[in-house]
Formats: sequence, C-alpha cells, structure tokens
Amino acid sequence: MEFSKSYIIKSSWDIVKSNLSLLILAILLIFGINLSLGMIQDRLLEDLSFQSIVFSVAAYLFQMGLNLGVIRICLNLLFKKESGINQIFGSFHLLIPYLLSSIVFLFILAVVVSPGVIILLFSITGDINSLSSFESFSGPAFIFMLLLIVVPAVYVSIRLQYYDYFLVDEECHFFEAIQKSATITKGYVMELFLLGATIAIIILLSIIPLGAGLVISIPLAAMVNTFVYNLLKNAA
Repeated sequence: MEFSKSYIIKSSWDIVKSNLSLLILAILLIFGINLSLGMIQDRLLEDLSFQSIVFSVAAYLFQMGLNLGVIRICLNLLFKKESGINQIFGSFHLLIPYLLSSIVFLFILAVVVSPGVIILLFSITGDINSLSSFESFSGPAFIFMLLLIVVPAVYVSIRLQYYDYFLVDEECHFFEAIQKSATITKGYVMELFLLGATIAIIILLSIIPLGAGLVISIPLAAMVNTFVYNLLKNAA
C-alpha cells in the first residue's frame, strides 16, 4: 500500500473543513469540561481525602470516555454517518475495555523499556560518587542507554496506537484490540513515525498565534489518525 503523507493530510483536512463547526464545538466542549474538572480537582486536593481521591479517579475516567466519544465522531464523519455533538458522550459503555486495554498497553511498554531502565539504573548506582557532576550523564554510553529506552517505547507506541479505534469501531475484546493494532501497523512504523512528526510540527506551529490555531490543528490531528486507521485496516 502506498503511504502518502500529503494525501492523508489533504484528505483529512477536506473532512475537517466540511465539518469544522462540529469538531471545533467538540474540542471546545472537552476543553471546558477538562478545565472545570481540573479546577475542582485542584481545590479538592488541597485537603487530601478519600473523597478527593475518588473524584480524581472519576474525573480521569470521565475524560477517557470523552476521548472515546471524539473517536466515534471522527469515525462517523469518515464513514459519512450521522454525527452530532451528543456522540461525545456516547461511548462510555466502552470505558472498562478501554481501561483494561490501556493497562495492557502500559504493561507492554514497561516491559520493552525495562532493559534500558535497568542498565541505566545500574550505571548510575555504580557511579554514585560522581552524581554531583554532569559527567555521569554524558557521552556515547549514556546516549546508548537512552536509545535503549526511547526507541522501544516509540516503536511500541506506534504499533499499538490504534487499539482505542478498534474498541470504538468494532467493540471487540480489549486484548483483541491491542492485537489488531499491532497487525495493521506492521511494516509501516517509519511512515507512521514521520507522519506523527509532521502532525506534531503542525500543532506546534498552530500554538504561535496565541494558541488559536489549536482549534484547527487538534481536529486535523484527530482526523488524520482516524483516516490512517481506516487506511491501514483496509490494507491489512
């Protein structure tokens, strides 16, 4: 399959442009909800208690549910199905599978970076007397140890990044969603990395005009991810 970044971004932008008001409303709604929850959470955490901890967990789970809602909206727009702002609250029934698949994802991530972390910790421990200087954290050896952590983490993140899309699109088992993401991204790691870097640059540039450009770049990034998910899924 030909993987053209320009084609993907242009096609995604065409969808965003045709549904800009809905996507901007969804982004602003999520931003407003997250801001409100954050303010309440900060106030509650000033006096740490059981209630404040429960609220923090509930707020985090609610935000996860909103993320699933955004994916549902993007999928419906891509497939030309009926879409509305109410769909942002329509995928909370997938919250437990999403939570379980996220735990599996984090576990896999921890496993692949553990060799690099262990080597780094042993290196620091073995050179504990020189921790006061920056000499312990420089040179080819340290860069190699960092690469042992960063490269596997990036690789796994790229391979497994679409598990939430499978959960929303197919409502499959949480572990099956992880497996399917690994399947469709096989052979496209470098292309996905470069596309992700391109989108990251677009988002960074959009921050320049007082952050106003984020109301365009964030929906574009969400639609690009959705478009690529469908592209890879059809090619698999």
